[in-house]
This record gives sequence, C-alpha cells and structure tokens, in this order.
Amino acid sequence: MELMELYNQETIEQDFHPQKLIALLLDDSTFPIYKERVAYGRGDQIVLESNKVESPYMYIVESGIGAIYIGKQIIDFVGEGDFIGLHHSRAVPKTKIHGVVLTGKMTVWRLSLSDVIAKIMSIQEGYLYHYNYMRTIYERYALKIVTNSDMNQKRVENMLQIIIKRFGTEQSEDYVKLPRCFTRDVMANYAGVSKTTLSGILTQLAEEEYIIFQLRNIFVLNEFCI
Repeated sequence: MELMELYNQETIEQDFHPQKLIALLLDDSTFPIYKERVAYGRGDQIVLESNKVESPYMYIVESGIGAIYIGKQIIDFVGEGDFIGLHHSRAVPKTKIHGVVLTGKMTVWRLSLSDVIAKIMSIQEGYLYHYNYMRTIYERYALKIVTNSDMNQKRVENMLQIIIKRFGTEQSEDYVKLPRCFTRDVMANYAGVSKTTLSGILTQLAEEEYIIFQLRNIFVLNEFCI
C-alpha cells in the first residue's frame, strides 16, 4: 500500500501544513542545514535565477510582503509563512523569475535549495509535506489562470478578494483594510489591467459601497470577500 493511501486529503492538509514544514526545515535538532536570516528593503529584488550560483537559494518569509514576477508580470504575492523559490522551475531558461519587496522591510530565512530537498527526502513522510505545498500553489496559480479570461471588473474583484483573504489587516465589523503596499501599480499589474481601468473599477465599487476610500487607505467590505 502506498504511504499516501493511508491519509485522506483533510488529514494531509492538516498534518502536513506548510507551517509544519517550515518548523522542520528550521529545526537543527535533526539534519541541520544552512540557513541565514536576511533583511530586504522596499523595492529590493530577490533573485531566483543565477548562472553563477551552483546551489540556488530558496527563502522562507518571516515578515513583510512581496510580489513574485515572471519578467515584468506579477504572478503571485508572498507574505509571512510563504516560500520563495521552492516550487519555481529553473528548467526554463531566461524566464527571469524574481521577487520584489513591497513593504518597507521584509525579513526572510535564506536556505540552500539542495539542502532543503535533501532534508525533505530524509523524512519518511517528507514527500507529503512537499505534495501538500505544491497542491496549494497549483490551486492558487490555476485560479489566476482561470480568472485571466474574465472581464476586467471580475479580474479586479477576484484580485481584491485574494489580497484581503491572505493579507487583510485591521478588520472591523464590516470592512477589512487593504495593506498600503498594494499600490495601484501593483494591483493593476497583477490583475492585468491598466491603471486607468483599475481606478474606474475601484470608483464603481466605492459607489456600490463594496469598498471605502479613507485618506490613502482602501477598506473592503467583509461580505465582498466571502
């Protein structure tokens, strides 16, 4: 019987959650691996491709928010407890995958990718940790691909829902604050619309009371994100 057949999907999601994988990777009591805490500032790039590095690094975000780019296009966002570089393929040349820090500061753990894979493989159920993480990422990317065919307004609405669910702060009874690092440039890039189109859609959503503009902040209605 395959090891994976002993677990149902709900058990895998709970027992092999990425947070538990992070704890294992940072635990030096068994199979210690190279790790270094690194701090980046707003706008700094986290390079995921380099011909000069024999053992590419991967990163665990400890604090802060960043965007993952392929070329000039944002494909994902990362925050506390997320990985950078664990699932991004280096097999496709010249894809120029990199991360960019959006917040004033981002602190990460930098680890050798080869060490990480070796440690995962050294654990009897290690592949389940990797499987569960990759499944989560696949679902996130699949959702983005599907929504790329939507109309502009639907793209923006989906983007707001994604950001609020993952990074929303200062929740009140009715509204959740959109972190200010998600500028209009960033949101337009991710949604695949122009800034002018984004502004028009946000204005319409404000008129319908799905969002509120307050000084330089945007608050999104809780019910809008359900």
